[in-house]
Amino acid sequence: MALRDALAGQVVHGQATSYHLRERIGEGGQGWVFKANWDEPGGLVVIVKVLRPDAVNSEALARFQREAEVLRLLSQGRPNPHIVRFFDHAVAHIASPLGGAPIALPFTVLEYVNGPTLEHVLKGIRGHGLPVERVRRLVRQVVLALDVVHAQKVVHRDLKPSNILLANEAGTEIAKVTDFGLVKLVDVNLHRTTSLAGASLGYAPPEQYEQGNQRVSPRTDVFSLAAITFEMLSGGLAFPYREGENPLLIVTRILNGQRPSLVRAVEGLAPELAARMDLVEQLDAQLGRALSPDPNDRHGSVQEYWQAMEPLLRAVNEKRASTTPYPNAPLPFANTEIAGPPATGAERRPISAGGSTPQPRSVSNPAMSAPPRLSGAPMSRVRSSDGAAANPAAWTWSVASPPVQASSVRSAVFSSDGETIVAAGPTGLARFENGAWTQVTPPANVDLRDVRGLRWLPGGDLLVFGARALVVRLAQSGSHETWAIPDRDITFLGACAEDSGVTTLVGERQTRGSNRPQSQSGTTVGALAQFANERLNLVSDASSCTRLRGTTRLRGGTYLACGDWGALVRLELGVAEHVGSVCGGHLSSIEATDDGGAVTVGVGGHALYITPRLEGQLEAVQTTRDLLALTIADDGAAWAGAAQARLLRRTGGSWVRMSGDVGITPAVIGIWAAARLVRAVCDDGAVIEGRLT
Repeated sequence: MALRDALAGQVVHGQATSYHLRERIGEGGQGWVFKANWDEPGGLVVIVKVLRPDAVNSEALARFQREAEVLRLLSQGRPNPHIVRFFDHAVAHIASPLGGAPIALPFTVLEYVNGPTLEHVLKGIRGHGLPVERVRRLVRQVVLALDVVHAQKVVHRDLKPSNILLANEAGTEIAKVTDFGLVKLVDVNLHRTTSLAGASLGYAPPEQYEQGNQRVSPRTDVFSLAAITFEMLSGGLAFPYREGENPLLIVTRILNGQRPSLVRAVEGLAPELAARMDLVEQLDAQLGRALSPDPNDRHGSVQEYWQAMEPLLRAVNEKRASTTPYPNAPLPFANTEIAGPPATGAERRPISAGGSTPQPRSVSNPAMSAPPRLSGAPMSRVRSSDGAAANPAAWTWSVASPPVQASSVRSAVFSSDGETIVAAGPTGLARFENGAWTQVTPPANVDLRDVRGLRWLPGGDLLVFGARALVVRLAQSGSHETWAIPDRDITFLGACAEDSGVTTLVGERQTRGSNRPQSQSGTTVGALAQFANERLNLVSDASSCTRLRGTTRLRGGTYLACGDWGALVRLELGVAEHVGSVCGGHLSSIEATDDGGAVTVGVGGHALYITPRLEGQLEAVQTTRDLLALTIADDGAAWAGAAQARLLRRTGGSWVRMSGDVGITPAVIGIWAAARLVRAVCDDGAVIEGRLT
């Protein structure tokens, strides 16, 4: 204790720099944890973990060094933001407070995380589950961390709420996994410890208590993650125990007892989850599998576990979700009634931002003809220097049109000159003109509840596509033509239209029973279709992925599609080939770049550059919000639109947030950009405009 108290204020020397120890912020049977400053007294704040001298034996020292090596390995290359970062490992020689020879103290330097542990958060709400969307987000981030850990042939072995830190970064909660289960001491007093054989009771599966740990594998961490998920959802422990209870009895209950059940813990569930007992039962089925005492019965990986859980967690809030425009957004445009189709052209009703509907007026222009300019502003196609355009302070942002109704728009497209916006929702088509939305009557045989996307065709016609193999061309003349697809189980979510007359659509196809590919655990597979001058040339499955959301044509002629779980699929010479999974998140949009590659963005702030050789490179992004829209400006710069009305520009391989607070927070689902002007449409009908000043 005298040595511990003497450490605060001392300087310890690492491999290449020094650390100024500050206050002690934690301690345990193995060591002490200090805050410290890097290099100088006012330097970067870090954490220094010191192995206490009375804990130093060959086993403890080996574990401490092994943890440092693992963290060093995980911090190389592109560090994962959801793993606490490693900085240094060395041995300090500290003068003994009792005199005599200096004392050797091994220490490790780690990232300082400004925030509580998940354990602290859960203790504060004991008996009540967290909001489901928060659970979904945190579990996803832990999965992203464990995916990297397992790829390095490492098993955490001690995953529990106290080893998940919740950082607060610019108002955003970020989960970071720490303490990799390699340094826990064995306490032989079974009546005084909640740790046995280096494992935390209630979170570690039975195989972790077996001699030699021969069956420990990534499935071990699946069990621990499922126990944490259950606790976050229910507010109670998956395997509760009494203080002082013999740990061997707890292990026996895990082996032979009843599996945890959200149905039985319904009083602790968040209100939105308690109202969906159908989903609660499905969640119980997946949690029961992940918490099986036999590792062979569990999900094979944390990704497989996540793929089973994520659709259920997302579906809980699906009716209220405003961060994504697909697949089941609420009703659009203030639920106004759509008039029947006229004999020629289309009747249109202007809709004000407040949702009132003036008297109809007759028009002679076709439904899809170009409207007047937005806000009466002249277009700017002048190229700017990257230096000026890359500076967020050089841009001025405003709301060109206020919101109409929350979550009213599912898909929207701009014309090539940025002057026309056409938007679709489950019961309405509309376009923007003179600062207001105008409804457009669709063909009588098009069920707008099926619409999932829009795309301009060469010549100015509009392609409408979606569920039940919906593909319809709406001509400027007011006529329409259905492009026939024989497989009605396909839902199209993205499209690419070329001047050559080739149109490629991607999406998903429902699979049933024995028709499901052996490699596919979901209920859908990726699907592609290609037309040449409106004639169907190709319908193909991409059975290695569950869903494709966007597609583009690279300069070399290859069509590349992106989708869920980071899937990339190449379509060349009529053959769909799975390139690989470039990240763990869902990719929503992809656009070709001038150098023959592409950029793609997705949920959780994922953004990647795809090289001409189709190699994925993860890029830094100044947001963790879902990236939903993507475009390439006429100066070659890529722009992305995200949840909370965020707009980002790709500069030097990083995505910089360009828009400040514009006073609204809907999701951007459509974006158009020129060198000095950017326009975006949001899922509530708001239109945002940015100008380079």
